[in-house]
Amino acid sequence: MPAKSNTVLLVPGIFDRGKSMHRLRDALNRQGFRAHYIHLQYNSGWHGMEYLSYQLQSQVDALIEPGHSFALVGFSMGGIVARHYLQARGGLARVHKFITLSSPHFGSLWANFLPYSGGRQLRIGSRFLDEMNRDIHSLATAAPVSIWTRYDVTIVPYTSSRLPLGATYEIPVKLHRWVPLDQRVISIVADELSGALDGSLV
Repeated sequence: MPAKSNTVLLVPGIFDRGKSMHRLRDALNRQGFRAHYIHLQYNSGWHGMEYLSYQLQSQVDALIEPGHSFALVGFSMGGIVARHYLQARGGLARVHKFITLSSPHFGSLWANFLPYSGGRQLRIGSRFLDEMNRDIHSLATAAPVSIWTRYDVTIVPYTSSRLPLGATYEIPVKLHRWVPLDQRVISIVADELSGALDGSLV
């Protein structure tokens, strides 16, 4: 088993250059984690989730020492990019904790208005999501957590943000883009990450 590190990689959502993750990153760093947000090129999803997850894999290889595991937190589309890395690129062997914040695990109606590869992949009933969800229970090894809000009008229906395994938390954040900025969400993320280390920090 890899030795657990206190490194946390934060994957922002669609059209997001990481600003949504700054508050979370800074809070985690103050608590002793080594948090990095990962800026993905063409993060509109234009070239598809595979293109973005390949970039994530490259960042993992650059930031994580061999023989060590890390935690992965994805916001919105970033959670789906992270899932593709975990489920299709061998990431499950390297991640000891996986947290998603308002990610469309089962698609969103709004993706119908994105007429390109990534948008089609994020639609309800897409082949891309169906294939990943057939293997969804493989995520159990990464002790998954899903955090969501019923007031989300970006992930429609909001129930799409709930994974059917692991811990789930409903936090009544009023807007989708505020989820990673909310102090209640940040506290839950920090507590879950701390608990996952289980005294084995390296």
